[in-house]
Amino acid sequence: MSAHHPVWLQRLPGDLRLRLEVAEAAAREARSQTHAHQALDLVAVLAPRMPFDDAVDRYVELMSLGGDEAEAVRTRALATLGESDLTRELARERHRTGWGLDWRYATPLGAVRFVRRQLRRSAEEDLWTELAAARAEEALVLTHVKHALVFAHLLDHHAPPPRSVTHYLNRLEVPTSRWYAVYQRALAELADILLPRLFGEAEPD
Repeated sequence: MSAHHPVWLQRLPGDLRLRLEVAEAAAREARSQTHAHQALDLVAVLAPRMPFDDAVDRYVELMSLGGDEAEAVRTRALATLGESDLTRELARERHRTGWGLDWRYATPLGAVRFVRRQLRRSAEEDLWTELAAARAEEALVLTHVKHALVFAHLLDHHAPPPRSVTHYLNRLEVPTSRWYAVYQRALAELADILLPRLFGEAEPD
């Protein structure tokens, strides 16, 4: 963990801080894996239209990934590709479509048809990528909720749930647009567990 963490965290037992570090590493790994699987889903959707590298780049741009995270997603997606049946599917699509200019369009009338076809394809791709982005966003939120709950469990006797979940979100540097969705869902799940218990504790003997 970074040396710049909250004072309350510094007061935790050393073994608990170590367990939090392990939990954070597992969360980062799960996030990368989720990105890789979602990138491959987009690759599969766009296989008739573009090659693997271009489709992964589209995913990276779509999810606003940059730097080391973007490179990690590219590498993980390529590694995951080798473990899936998508490799053969991409090879078939490349052989079938060539991902290039069809010479049937190399006439004035053909050029007009080509432009119209490209505009239609572009609109379709925009729709596909928007739907894929929504699906990826949901998958990432669910991944984060799962691991935020691990943090809340580890910190059960040391911090209230909102602080535990907030600590998780800050450690993972979750983007603002995703931050609130994860926070809300994690607390909602914790409420189902904790409210009955807290209500029971509040009852008089």
